[in-house]
Amino acid sequence: MATAHPIVALARPFGPLGSLRRMRRLAVVGLVTALAAVAAPVTTTSAAPQLTLGQALARIDALNTQAEKITEAYDAARDQLAVIRRQQGVASDDLKRDRSVLAAMQVKIGQQANFAYRNGDLAGISSVISSSDPQTFLDSTSLLDVVARNQAAQLVSVEAAHRAVDGATTLLKAKATAAAQTLAAISADKAHIETLLQQAQMLYGSLRAADRARLAAERAAEAATASSERFSYNGPASGRAAVAVRFAYAQLGKPYVYGASGPSSYDCSGLTMRAWGAAGVSLSHNAAAQQSETRYISYSNLQPGDLVFFGNPAYHVGIYIGGGRMIAAPHTGDVVKIESVSAHGGFSGGGRP
Repeated sequence: MATAHPIVALARPFGPLGSLRRMRRLAVVGLVTALAAVAAPVTTTSAAPQLTLGQALARIDALNTQAEKITEAYDAARDQLAVIRRQQGVASDDLKRDRSVLAAMQVKIGQQANFAYRNGDLAGISSVISSSDPQTFLDSTSLLDVVARNQAAQLVSVEAAHRAVDGATTLLKAKATAAAQTLAAISADKAHIETLLQQAQMLYGSLRAADRARLAAERAAEAATASSERFSYNGPASGRAAVAVRFAYAQLGKPYVYGASGPSSYDCSGLTMRAWGAAGVSLSHNAAAQQSETRYISYSNLQPGDLVFFGNPAYHVGIYIGGGRMIAAPHTGDVVKIESVSAHGGFSGGGRP
Protein backbone atom coordinates (compact mmCIF):
# COMPACT_ATOMS: atom_id res chain seq x y z
CA MET A 1 0.00 0.00 0.00
CA ALA A 2 1.75 3.23 0.72
CA THR A 3 5.25 3.48 -0.36
CA ALA A 4 7.71 5.19 1.74
CA HIS A 5 11.40 5.42 1.41
CA PRO A 6 12.30 6.05 5.00
CA ILE A 7 16.05 5.91 4.78
CA VAL A 8 17.49 6.78 1.43
CA ALA A 9 16.56 5.66 -2.02
CA LEU A 10 19.66 4.46 -3.79
CA ALA A 11 19.04 5.11 -7.45
CA ARG A 12 19.07 2.17 -9.80
CA PRO A 13 19.06 3.86 -13.23
CA PHE A 14 18.68 1.93 -16.44
CA GLY A 15 21.33 4.11 -18.04
CA PRO A 16 25.14 3.93 -18.20
CA LEU A 17 27.50 3.59 -15.26
CA GLY A 18 28.06 7.34 -15.07
CA SER A 19 24.35 7.86 -14.45
CA LEU A 20 24.44 5.23 -11.72
CA ARG A 21 27.29 7.02 -9.97
CA ARG A 22 25.48 10.32 -10.17
CA MET A 23 22.27 8.91 -8.72
CA ARG A 24 24.18 7.23 -5.92
CA ARG A 25 25.75 10.55 -5.06
CA LEU A 26 22.29 12.15 -4.92
CA ALA A 27 21.05 9.29 -2.78
CA VAL A 28 23.66 10.05 -0.16
CA VAL A 29 22.75 13.71 -0.40
CA GLY A 30 19.17 12.78 0.40
CA LEU A 31 20.35 11.05 3.54
CA VAL A 32 21.94 14.13 5.07
CA THR A 33 18.85 15.97 6.30
CA ALA A 34 17.20 12.86 7.72
CA LEU A 35 20.28 11.82 9.57
CA ALA A 36 20.70 15.22 11.12
CA ALA A 37 17.13 14.94 12.42
CA VAL A 38 17.70 11.52 13.93
CA ALA A 39 20.94 12.20 15.73
CA ALA A 40 24.18 14.10 15.57
CA PRO A 41 26.80 12.63 13.24
CA VAL A 42 28.51 9.66 14.76
CA THR A 43 32.26 9.99 15.08
CA THR A 44 34.09 6.84 14.13
CA THR A 45 36.70 5.54 16.50
CA SER A 46 40.26 4.77 15.56
CA ALA A 47 39.50 1.07 15.97
CA ALA A 48 36.70 1.15 13.37
CA PRO A 49 37.88 1.21 9.75
CA GLN A 50 36.36 4.07 7.75
CA LEU A 51 34.02 2.93 4.99
CA THR A 52 34.58 4.02 1.45
CA LEU A 53 31.79 5.95 -0.20
CA GLY A 54 30.87 2.91 -2.29
CA GLN A 55 30.68 0.64 0.76
CA ALA A 56 28.50 3.11 2.63
CA LEU A 57 26.17 3.45 -0.36
CA ALA A 58 25.84 -0.32 -0.67
CA ARG A 59 24.86 -0.68 2.97
CA ILE A 60 22.49 2.28 2.82
CA ASP A 61 20.86 0.71 -0.23
CA ALA A 62 20.18 -2.47 1.74
CA LEU A 63 18.74 -0.47 4.66
CA ASN A 64 16.60 1.50 2.25
CA THR A 65 15.09 -1.64 0.75
CA GLN A 66 14.19 -2.96 4.19
CA ALA A 67 12.76 0.38 5.28
CA GLU A 68 10.60 0.76 2.18
CA LYS A 69 8.93 -2.57 2.75
CA ILE A 70 8.48 -1.97 6.48
CA THR A 71 6.98 1.45 5.80
CA GLU A 72 4.59 -0.26 3.38
CA ALA A 73 3.42 -2.52 6.21
CA TYR A 74 3.31 0.48 8.56
CA ASP A 75 1.03 2.47 6.26
CA ALA A 76 -1.17 -0.57 5.59
CA ALA A 77 -1.58 -1.17 9.32
CA ARG A 78 -2.49 2.47 9.90
CA ASP A 79 -5.18 2.25 7.22
CA GLN A 80 -6.49 -0.98 8.74
CA LEU A 81 -6.58 0.55 12.21
CA ALA A 82 -8.69 3.43 10.90
CA VAL A 83 -11.16 0.93 9.40
CA ILE A 84 -11.31 -1.10 12.60
CA ARG A 85 -11.92 1.99 14.71
CA ARG A 86 -14.82 3.00 12.46
CA GLN A 87 -16.22 -0.51 12.84
CA GLN A 88 -15.77 -0.23 16.60
CA GLY A 89 -17.89 2.91 16.57
CA VAL A 90 -20.68 1.16 14.65
CA ALA A 91 -20.54 -1.86 16.97
CA SER A 92 -20.65 0.40 20.01
CA ASP A 93 -23.70 2.24 18.67
CA ASP A 94 -25.41 -1.08 17.88
CA LEU A 95 -24.75 -2.33 21.40
CA LYS A 96 -26.22 0.82 22.96
CA ARG A 97 -29.33 0.50 20.78
CA ASP A 98 -29.80 -3.21 21.55
CA ARG A 99 -29.38 -2.63 25.26
CA SER A 100 -31.96 0.14 25.14
CA VAL A 101 -34.47 -2.10 23.33
CA LEU A 102 -33.90 -4.90 25.83
CA ALA A 103 -34.31 -2.58 28.81
CA ALA A 104 -37.58 -1.20 27.41
CA MET A 105 -38.96 -4.71 26.90
CA GLN A 106 -37.98 -5.78 30.39
CA VAL A 107 -39.70 -2.74 31.88
CA LYS A 108 -42.88 -3.41 29.89
CA ILE A 109 -43.09 -7.06 30.95
CA GLY A 110 -42.41 -6.08 34.55
CA GLN A 111 -45.22 -3.53 34.46
CA GLN A 112 -47.66 -6.09 33.02
CA ALA A 113 -46.77 -8.65 35.66
CA ASN A 114 -47.19 -6.07 38.40
CA PHE A 115 -50.57 -4.99 36.98
CA ALA A 116 -51.79 -8.58 36.81
CA TYR A 117 -50.75 -9.18 40.41
CA ARG A 118 -52.40 -6.02 41.74
CA ASN A 119 -55.66 -6.58 39.86
CA GLY A 120 -56.08 -10.24 40.81
CA ASP A 121 -55.96 -11.72 37.32
CA LEU A 122 -55.36 -15.14 38.84
CA ALA A 123 -58.68 -14.87 40.62
CA GLY A 124 -60.28 -13.99 37.32
CA ILE A 125 -58.87 -17.16 35.79
CA SER A 126 -60.43 -19.21 38.61
CA SER A 127 -63.82 -17.64 38.00
CA VAL A 128 -63.60 -18.49 34.29
CA ILE A 129 -62.83 -22.11 35.05
CA SER A 130 -65.79 -22.39 37.52
CA SER A 131 -68.31 -20.63 35.28
CA SER A 132 -71.49 -22.62 34.54
CA ASP A 133 -72.22 -20.63 31.37
CA PRO A 134 -70.51 -22.41 28.43
CA GLN A 135 -70.51 -19.28 26.24
CA THR A 136 -68.96 -17.17 29.00
CA PHE A 137 -66.33 -19.84 29.48
CA LEU A 138 -65.54 -19.95 25.77
CA ASP A 139 -65.42 -16.17 25.39
CA SER A 140 -63.19 -15.80 28.44
CA THR A 141 -60.78 -18.56 27.48
CA SER A 142 -60.47 -17.07 24.01
CA LEU A 143 -59.50 -13.75 25.57
CA LEU A 144 -57.02 -15.44 27.88
CA ASP A 145 -55.50 -17.22 24.90
CA VAL A 146 -54.95 -13.89 23.14
CA VAL A 147 -53.30 -12.51 26.27
CA ALA A 148 -51.13 -15.59 26.62
CA ARG A 149 -50.01 -15.41 22.97
CA ASN A 150 -49.19 -11.73 23.36
CA GLN A 151 -47.10 -12.40 26.44
CA ALA A 152 -45.35 -15.30 24.71
CA ALA A 153 -44.49 -13.06 21.75
CA GLN A 154 -43.06 -10.48 24.13
CA LEU A 155 -40.91 -13.12 25.80
CA VAL A 156 -39.62 -14.22 22.40
CA SER A 157 -38.80 -10.59 21.60
CA VAL A 158 -36.95 -10.24 24.90
CA GLU A 159 -34.93 -13.36 24.14
CA ALA A 160 -34.08 -12.00 20.69
CA ALA A 161 -33.03 -8.71 22.27
CA HIS A 162 -30.79 -10.63 24.69
CA ARG A 163 -29.12 -12.39 21.75
CA ALA A 164 -28.65 -9.09 19.92
CA VAL A 165 -26.95 -7.60 22.98
CA ASP A 166 -24.71 -10.64 23.35
CA GLY A 167 -23.77 -10.55 19.65
CA ALA A 168 -23.02 -6.82 19.67
CA THR A 169 -20.93 -7.24 22.82
CA THR A 170 -18.91 -10.06 21.23
CA LEU A 171 -18.35 -8.06 18.04
CA LEU A 172 -17.24 -4.97 19.97
CA LYS A 173 -14.76 -7.05 21.98
CA ALA A 174 -13.40 -8.61 18.78
CA LYS A 175 -12.90 -5.19 17.19
CA ALA A 176 -11.16 -3.93 20.32
CA THR A 177 -8.81 -6.94 20.20
CA ALA A 178 -8.11 -6.41 16.49
CA ALA A 179 -7.41 -2.72 17.11
CA ALA A 180 -4.97 -3.56 19.91
CA GLN A 181 -3.15 -6.09 17.72
CA THR A 182 -2.95 -3.68 14.79
CA LEU A 183 -1.70 -0.89 17.04
CA ALA A 184 1.00 -3.23 18.33
CA ALA A 185 2.03 -4.02 14.75
CA ILE A 186 2.23 -0.31 13.95
CA SER A 187 4.40 0.31 17.00
CA ALA A 188 6.72 -2.55 16.05
CA ASP A 189 7.04 -1.29 12.47
CA LYS A 190 7.75 2.24 13.67
CA ALA A 191 10.44 1.00 16.05
CA HIS A 192 12.03 -1.03 13.25
CA ILE A 193 12.08 1.95 10.91
CA GLU A 194 13.67 4.11 13.59
CA THR A 195 16.33 1.45 14.12
CA LEU A 196 17.14 1.49 10.42
CA LEU A 197 17.40 5.29 10.52
CA GLN A 198 19.87 5.03 13.38
CA GLN A 199 21.93 2.50 11.44
CA ALA A 200 21.91 4.84 8.46
CA GLN A 201 23.08 7.64 10.74
CA MET A 202 26.05 5.53 11.77
CA LEU A 203 26.92 4.91 8.13
CA TYR A 204 26.66 8.60 7.39
CA GLY A 205 28.91 9.30 10.35
CA SER A 206 31.52 7.02 8.83
CA LEU A 207 31.91 9.34 5.85
CA ARG A 208 34.56 12.02 5.85
CA ALA A 209 33.47 15.43 7.08
CA ALA A 210 34.33 16.98 3.72
CA ASP A 211 32.07 14.49 1.94
CA ARG A 212 29.22 15.19 4.35
CA ALA A 213 29.54 18.93 3.87
CA ARG A 214 29.65 18.63 0.08
CA LEU A 215 26.67 16.32 -0.04
CA ALA A 216 24.68 18.54 2.35
CA ALA A 217 25.29 21.53 0.11
CA GLU A 218 24.18 19.59 -2.96
CA ARG A 219 21.09 18.42 -1.11
CA ALA A 220 20.15 21.94 -0.06
CA ALA A 221 20.53 23.16 -3.63
CA GLU A 222 18.36 20.32 -4.91
CA ALA A 223 15.64 21.12 -2.36
CA ALA A 224 15.70 24.79 -3.36
CA THR A 225 15.32 23.84 -7.01
CA ALA A 226 12.35 21.61 -6.21
CA SER A 227 10.63 24.42 -4.28
CA SER A 228 11.17 26.86 -7.13
CA GLU A 229 9.23 24.61 -9.50
CA ARG A 230 5.99 24.74 -7.52
CA PHE A 231 2.84 25.71 -9.44
CA SER A 232 4.79 25.60 -12.71
CA TYR A 233 2.79 22.92 -14.53
CA ASN A 234 1.21 23.92 -17.83
CA GLY A 235 1.42 20.63 -19.70
CA PRO A 236 -1.13 18.58 -21.61
CA ALA A 237 -3.01 16.93 -18.72
CA SER A 238 -6.72 17.68 -18.60
CA GLY A 239 -9.71 16.96 -16.39
CA ARG A 240 -9.10 15.16 -13.12
CA ALA A 241 -5.56 14.19 -14.16
CA ALA A 242 -4.68 17.87 -14.48
CA VAL A 243 -6.01 18.53 -10.97
CA ALA A 244 -3.88 15.69 -9.58
CA VAL A 245 -0.72 16.82 -11.38
CA ARG A 246 -1.13 20.45 -10.34
CA PHE A 247 -1.62 19.36 -6.74
CA ALA A 248 1.60 17.34 -6.91
CA TYR A 249 3.48 20.32 -8.35
CA ALA A 250 2.23 22.47 -5.48
CA GLN A 251 3.91 20.10 -3.00
CA LEU A 252 7.38 20.29 -4.56
CA GLY A 253 10.10 20.95 -2.00
CA LYS A 254 8.07 19.70 0.99
CA PRO A 255 9.91 17.15 3.13
CA TYR A 256 9.45 13.40 3.10
CA VAL A 257 8.17 11.93 6.38
CA TYR A 258 7.20 8.27 6.50
CA GLY A 259 3.49 7.81 7.20
CA ALA A 260 2.72 11.44 6.32
CA SER A 261 -0.02 12.54 3.92
CA GLY A 262 0.22 16.32 4.03
CA PRO A 263 -0.24 19.13 4.08
CA SER A 264 3.33 19.97 5.17
CA SER A 265 5.05 16.61 4.53
CA TYR A 266 4.44 13.35 2.66
CA ASP A 267 5.60 9.84 2.03
CA CYS A 268 5.28 8.56 -1.51
CA SER A 269 1.81 7.00 -1.34
CA GLY A 270 0.59 9.79 0.91
CA LEU A 271 1.45 12.23 -1.86
CA THR A 272 -0.30 10.29 -4.63
CA MET A 273 -3.32 9.65 -2.40
CA ARG A 274 -3.74 13.37 -1.72
CA ALA A 275 -3.05 14.37 -5.33
CA TRP A 276 -5.85 12.20 -6.68
CA GLY A 277 -7.98 12.98 -3.64
CA ALA A 278 -7.90 16.62 -4.74
CA ALA A 279 -9.39 15.39 -8.03
CA GLY A 280 -12.18 13.57 -6.22
CA VAL A 281 -10.71 10.04 -6.40
CA SER A 282 -10.28 8.05 -3.20
CA LEU A 283 -7.12 5.92 -2.94
CA SER A 284 -5.58 3.98 -0.07
CA HIS A 285 -2.45 5.21 1.71
CA ASN A 286 -0.45 2.29 0.37
CA ALA A 287 1.37 1.73 -2.90
CA ALA A 288 0.33 -1.90 -3.38
CA ALA A 289 -3.29 -1.04 -2.64
CA GLN A 290 -3.19 1.91 -5.05
CA GLN A 291 -1.86 -0.39 -7.75
CA SER A 292 -4.83 -2.72 -7.24
CA GLU A 293 -7.25 0.22 -7.20
CA THR A 294 -6.14 1.56 -10.58
CA ARG A 295 -6.25 0.29 -14.17
CA TYR A 296 -2.95 -1.14 -15.42
CA ILE A 297 -1.08 1.05 -17.93
CA SER A 298 2.14 0.03 -19.68
CA TYR A 299 5.14 2.35 -19.67
CA SER A 300 4.66 3.22 -23.37
CA ASN A 301 1.06 4.31 -22.73
CA LEU A 302 1.65 6.47 -19.65
CA GLN A 303 -0.06 9.85 -19.60
CA PRO A 304 0.34 12.75 -17.15
CA GLY A 305 -1.56 11.98 -13.98
CA ASP A 306 -1.03 8.22 -14.14
CA LEU A 307 0.62 6.57 -11.16
CA VAL A 308 3.91 4.75 -11.63
CA PHE A 309 4.70 1.79 -9.36
CA PHE A 310 7.91 0.07 -8.37
CA GLY A 311 8.32 -3.39 -6.87
CA ASN A 312 6.02 -6.39 -6.78
CA PRO A 313 4.14 -5.97 -4.55
CA ALA A 314 4.61 -2.27 -5.05
CA TYR A 315 6.63 -0.47 -2.37
CA HIS A 316 7.06 2.89 -4.12
CA VAL A 317 4.81 5.12 -6.21
CA GLY A 318 5.00 8.47 -7.98
CA ILE A 319 2.75 10.52 -10.26
CA TYR A 320 3.74 10.71 -13.92
CA ILE A 321 4.07 14.16 -15.48
CA GLY A 322 5.27 13.24 -18.97
CA GLY A 323 8.65 13.02 -20.68
CA GLY A 324 9.72 10.00 -18.64
CA ARG A 325 9.51 12.02 -15.41
CA MET A 326 7.44 11.80 -12.26
CA ILE A 327 6.85 13.71 -9.04
CA ALA A 328 7.54 11.60 -5.97
CA ALA A 329 8.42 11.76 -2.30
CA PRO A 330 11.56 9.58 -2.34
CA HIS A 331 12.79 8.91 1.20
CA THR A 332 13.64 10.33 4.60
CA GLY A 333 15.93 13.33 4.28
CA ASP A 334 14.69 14.19 0.80
CA VAL A 335 11.83 16.33 -0.48
CA VAL A 336 8.99 15.99 -2.94
CA LYS A 337 10.69 16.47 -6.28
CA ILE A 338 10.72 15.76 -10.00
CA GLU A 339 12.84 12.80 -11.02
CA SER A 340 13.25 10.32 -13.83
CA VAL A 341 11.11 7.19 -13.74
CA SER A 342 14.18 5.26 -14.85
CA ALA A 343 16.05 6.42 -11.73
CA HIS A 344 14.23 3.70 -9.77
CA GLY A 345 14.67 0.02 -10.38
CA GLY A 346 11.79 -2.41 -10.40
CA PHE A 347 9.19 -0.49 -12.43
CA SER A 348 6.10 -2.71 -12.25
CA GLY A 349 3.60 -0.73 -14.26
CA GLY A 350 1.47 2.34 -14.36
CA GLY A 351 -2.00 2.80 -12.94
CA ARG A 352 -4.78 5.08 -14.09
CA PRO A 353 -7.32 6.04 -11.38
